[in-house]
Amino acid sequence: MAWAAPRRPHHGSARAQRLVELVEAVQHDKNTHIEVELKAAGVVVLNAGGDILLVRELGAAGQMEKAGLWHIPSGSIEAGENPEDAAVREAFEETGLRVTLTRFLGAYLGRFPDGVFILRHVWLAQPTPGQTLQPVFAHEVAEARYVNRAEFDALYAAGKIRMYQTGLFYADALRERART
Repeated sequence: MAWAAPRRPHHGSARAQRLVELVEAVQHDKNTHIEVELKAAGVVVLNAGGDILLVRELGAAGQMEKAGLWHIPSGSIEAGENPEDAAVREAFEETGLRVTLTRFLGAYLGRFPDGVFILRHVWLAQPTPGQTLQPVFAHEVAEARYVNRAEFDALYAAGKIRMYQTGLFYADALRERART
């Protein structure tokens, strides 16, 4: 099964208006607050053909379930670090590329199987020209390379894309790029 982006409400639609009403109704209720324990940041880098830059995990001690899975360059925001700096740092560590953040794509809320929430901050980014893909953290990343849409869909169907949200990041980046 190929990955397909969910339909999102258009601004001004009845569904979007209802969502706004619900958010306004619950934003002042402490019982509806979601405690987010983990925060991460990452980048979507697209080449001229719209292929997405992904990294393949080696799987670290205690995280071997990640071994062989693909995702965007991303990782945890360190104590005292802002999300933008974390995204740029993670891109360099996992790909060897220096990048410039060009557009904030969004903050995506996810949940791990154990129920812990994570908030992922993601930007569209452009690498500085003339660099070579070479992961700096070779003890974490097996490889970094661009993947076209058909290959992304095949990896997703095979369960080789690490998170469902990776498909959202890709779809949002392509949509944003088409606007500019």
